[in-house]
Amino acid sequence: LMVGILAVVGVASLIYSIVSQVEPDYSIGLLTSYSMPSEAQEQISGYIERYAEDRNGDGKVVVQLNNYVMNSGETDVQMIQASMTRFAGDASLNECMLYLHDAEAFGQMQPQFQSFFQYNDGTPMPEDATDYDKAMYAWNEVSAFQNFQAAEMETVGGWTPEVLEELCGRLRISVRAMEGSGFAKDEKKVAYYEDSVALLDRLIRDEPQNQETPEDQ
Repeated sequence: LMVGILAVVGVASLIYSIVSQVEPDYSIGLLTSYSMPSEAQEQISGYIERYAEDRNGDGKVVVQLNNYVMNSGETDVQMIQASMTRFAGDASLNECMLYLHDAEAFGQMQPQFQSFFQYNDGTPMPEDATDYDKAMYAWNEVSAFQNFQAAEMETVGGWTPEVLEELCGRLRISVRAMEGSGFAKDEKKVAYYEDSVALLDRLIRDEPQNQETPEDQ
């Protein structure tokens, strides 16, 4: 009888976890040369959500950051390899159309980026192009990001609002190229790409879609 009860509880728990799981409307890649605490990531994603849309119609606007840690001085080689593997896997599944990155992490991954991003004018980068500076916006070039204000965090390790804002100021944002990609003929992925570009446009113009909640203020 106990075995039967435990089995029922286990199945019910599994069903609940599946049903209650929130599917993100957007996933944004975050390439950093350091490991960013989840609380800091939640502040950034929560801020971007103000400019996002409920793409899947579940009544919630959810932006998820996929953090890939790339650091040439990192002693944990396995963590770097795991990040590269996750990046390659997510890229093959077209999980992210927008990527936030700092200079060092971008430099570590640059050999993987041939024709991966598009120029800021929307045209694809040629396969042999290396003028990546024309395929990214600096954090302070995006009007919405200029107004980002970090809040206090419970995370230990010196992550104050000032630290988060300073590190965010080093980030840039790029758009994955559609032309020549594996998703160019996938209608759903093309729609996701177009919605992601529209999200970036709203961030650049500082045009929020959602009002601040009392918790955000």
